[in-house]
Amino acid sequence: MIFLAAIFGYWANGAVGAFIGLAIVLILNFVIKSFNVNNNVHATTLFLNSLFSILAKMAKADGVIAKEEIDAVTQFMNAIRLSSKDKETAINAFRKASSSEQSIYEYASQYRAVASVEMRGVVYAVLWEVAYSDGVLHEQEDEILRKIPEYLGLHSGIYNDTKNSVNSQGNWGKADIDKHYQVLGCTKDNSDKEIKKAYRKAISKHHPDKIQSQGLPKEFMDYANEQSKKINKAYDVIKKSRH
Repeated sequence: MIFLAAIFGYWANGAVGAFIGLAIVLILNFVIKSFNVNNNVHATTLFLNSLFSILAKMAKADGVIAKEEIDAVTQFMNAIRLSSKDKETAINAFRKASSSEQSIYEYASQYRAVASVEMRGVVYAVLWEVAYSDGVLHEQEDEILRKIPEYLGLHSGIYNDTKNSVNSQGNWGKADIDKHYQVLGCTKDNSDKEIKKAYRKAISKHHPDKIQSQGLPKEFMDYANEQSKKINKAYDVIKKSRH
């Protein structure tokens, strides 16, 4: 489904400041795995309902849905290029959940049943973006971000990993070279040999034969090609900076 692939495109670019490190790991895994979501209308509806219900509950965690939070969800909705019908489903799910007695954890469990682990990682990252959209991380929001990984079936350390990424966001403009190291999953402390090995591993996961063997649609191939360009650029910049 096109909108599923587009979610990852948004995540890698729209939320680049805070989530690039985690995003790259998930993206590289994403292109060589198939989704748990079945390609039919019923599965898509379940997916969208649970996804946007989770976002609604986060937006209202402190009791009031701020304009900035609505803008963050709307930006995400537009960025993943939902069809008009899917967008209507998402909006209705958001509105209904915002006044529902169901907890965000119930919706998270529903989402877990219809989404792959990569997609669950995506929604967790977007939850951080919604939580921070009004400039304040409220106590209720922080509690959700701590607890919800268990219900999403994500590893227990993801809260600290993501929070550290958010806290280091202000350093991005000071050292662009760090972005390129993170694309390869490396640091300046790695040797040339280790960086070359990381580059080969990353680029091999985007090889056309591997993508095609998974039976993924053309949009996935296009997206993988874009990621390959980023990986090649990162490696080239790092090599030049070391010589």
